[in-house]
Amino acid sequence: MIEVSRTLSVNDGTEPVLQVDDVWAGLLDKAANPLAYVAGMSKCTVTERFDGGLVREVVHAGQPVREVVTFYPKQRVHFVRTHGTARGTIDNEIGLGDTGELTLAFSFRIVLDGVEPGSAAEKEFARHMEADYLDAVRTTLAAVRDRVAGATTGISA
Repeated sequence: MIEVSRTLSVNDGTEPVLQVDDVWAGLLDKAANPLAYVAGMSKCTVTERFDGGLVREVVHAGQPVREVVTFYPKQRVHFVRTHGTARGTIDNEIGLGDTGELTLAFSFRIVLDGVEPGSAAEKEFARHMEADYLDAVRTTLAAVRDRVAGATTGISA
């Protein structure tokens, strides 16, 4: 099993300063429209919406994946990969760091079909997935900043 967790400070000195509501809006957009956020994702179709979440079919790293996405308002977006060669969970979580700063964390726990645990192939997949998701978190925060800055200046993003 591949397990990775990273936490980034949301307000790292880049303007505008973001609030929880801003980050939450970005996470909701990323859940329904991930192509602009996740470099390795080439397709997404939301197949179902339910109270508190959605089901989507995506193509990530060339592989079809089905994900059930559950929203825990203003706290966490939880993805369960139910179909595909890489199954498991992914979380995007809004939190507070040790000094009270706003943070955004991502973590994933993924099992690869047909790949030996601890093998070079598993480590390579983990490296690519971690890089994709770290980039997705940064891209999400940049998009949220653009949206907030546009709202502040009256320019739509």
